[in-house]
Amino acid sequence: MTSTAGSTAVNSQYSGQQNGVLHQRLHDFKTFLYNADNGTFLGRTGKSWAQIGLFYLVFYTCLAGFFAGMLAVFYYTLDWNEPRLKGSDSLLKLNPGVAFRPMPDVSTTLIRFERARTSTIFPFVDHMAAFLQYYENELQTTESGVIIDCESVTQYRHKDDWDKACRFDISYNLGTICVKEMALFGYQDGQPCVLLKLNKIYDWVPEPFDNTTLPADLKDESGAPLNIWHEYYVTLKCEGETPADKDMLGPILYYPSNGFHYKYFPFRNQQGYRAPVVFVRFDNPGPAQLFMITCKIYAKNIEHNFMDKTGLVHFELLID
Repeated sequence: MTSTAGSTAVNSQYSGQQNGVLHQRLHDFKTFLYNADNGTFLGRTGKSWAQIGLFYLVFYTCLAGFFAGMLAVFYYTLDWNEPRLKGSDSLLKLNPGVAFRPMPDVSTTLIRFERARTSTIFPFVDHMAAFLQYYENELQTTESGVIIDCESVTQYRHKDDWDKACRFDISYNLGTICVKEMALFGYQDGQPCVLLKLNKIYDWVPEPFDNTTLPADLKDESGAPLNIWHEYYVTLKCEGETPADKDMLGPILYYPSNGFHYKYFPFRNQQGYRAPVVFVRFDNPGPAQLFMITCKIYAKNIEHNFMDKTGLVHFELLID
């Protein structure tokens, strides 16, 4: 009994101490919020709050003014038609990359569909058709003088015309094989067409090979130039990456047959400019086989780098 009574007394004393500490803390917090004796709010008098408020007002006003001034200088010196960093100073380093369409899912480079199921074909067809709408010929009228007709140009364009865009006629350049109306760009027939384009680099002009500088990739076994090479075209060549891919991929056709004509360069942010494109048709790829494909572009001033994906593009093809 004595032990129980002593324990109760100790607990009561401890509980009283806790209540006292809690009461003191609440009192101190209320005093911090507002101290009537010193006339302070959150530890500062009204005058102190006014001084620090004025300081930060002036400080942030000056900071915002400095930022606005720097932004104004930046926009005043910025050329809206020409990039500040060009040539070797730019990120692309005068070495164009290659992009392909269709690519409805940007997270994958696989083109996979089933010939018997049109629902697997339409995502690729719709993406290609939407991209080509930008090239519709009625959008590339030459009446305004901004876009010019370059069909008669066989080599480089004259420099006096570099500030105007060449009309890219898809019906003339891409032919009638790889079109939506013909078996949905060939996908329904198991002969898919893939569209390739060069990334735009300001003021880049391709340099031509000659017979002495032509790389081995553009020669046949006898050393003669391949039919796809032309002196005034950026040549495009696609092939399987492994021996099995090359054996089973079948014939590859190009529209236009020689690649990207030099007359569409350089890109100078011309009004109405359309980057040249090439259709690649895989005429008879083996069924139910995953093909690893690399397409390279060739000019004297183009380097191929698999790590940086410059001068080439990689994708996979699987027809179920």
